Amino acid sequence: MSTEAHITRRQAVKAAAGAGAVYLIAPALPGAVGGVTALAASACATPTPELTEGPYWVNTMLRRSNVVANSHGSGHQAGVSLHLYINVVDSSNGCRPLDGVAVDIWHANAHGLYSDESSQAAGGGTSSSLGDTIADNWLRGYQITGKDRGLRQRAVHGQVSFKTIWPGWYTGRAIHIHVRVRKLSHGGATIAGYTTQIFFTDAQNDRVLTGAAPYNTRSPQRDPTTNKNDTVLAAASVATNLAKVKGSLKRGFSATFNIVLDNAEVDATGSLGRPNSGGPPPGAASPA
Repeated sequence: MSTEAHITRRQAVKAAAGAGAVYLIAPALPGAVGGVTALAASACATPTPELTEGPYWVNTMLRRSNVVANSHGSGHQAGVSLHLYINVVDSSNGCRPLDGVAVDIWHANAHGLYSDESSQAAGGGTSSSLGDTIADNWLRGYQITGKDRGLRQRAVHGQVSFKTIWPGWYTGRAIHIHVRVRKLSHGGATIAGYTTQIFFTDAQNDRVLTGAAPYNTRSPQRDPTTNKNDTVLAAASVATNLAKVKGSLKRGFSATFNIVLDNAEVDATGSLGRPNSGGPPPGAASPA
């Protein structure tokens, strides 16, 4: 598997400009009243960078907020509870909440495995027999901003939310959650969009991996890959791609992640990638 990150033109510009504020909009935390408010123009100058989708993207088209188990009810994934709130705002419209876009998430379970895959990255799982998950679809799903209420009592402008678990590790990558923002046609086909990844601090990951089952039953409990030496999380992306987390091992965690993008990126027909964003050379494997 390649160790080169998918560095986009936008990331390069961002890196040259230097890191901005850690959180671009006031997080809409669980239990908070209301949704996402517009940002100042200066904050909109720092878009959320596009990061590689990796090899585990599957277009399951599962519109649901609870992704802990398979869609047919089996395969419940053990792990520390995580309520994930994702806010999407439009930088081309004063960073106002962007409604009507699909936000997909997919990530590894506590053993470092993805569902709906016939094989896994090296180091995932506790035995080779666990590598075939082709019959499962746990830890995958999408919601529509401003239309689906997710974990709230009613829909929130520009926001989706999911009930999931804290991801586990697998060799060569820091712990992360994949996110795809896309516009869907009336027939459900993808029009356009982009992908990024959500990360947590190394301290937060260590707390989960060493303090809760089934994470702490693995050997080793942790992989040496941290945020600093991850092949995808560039130094310039730390300010925008770390989620804001609160909670405890006993009660579970809530995390808020903010995505700043231009509506044209999910509204125009064509490629799923950003215009002129480049990408890995032909034939190169994508980091997971």
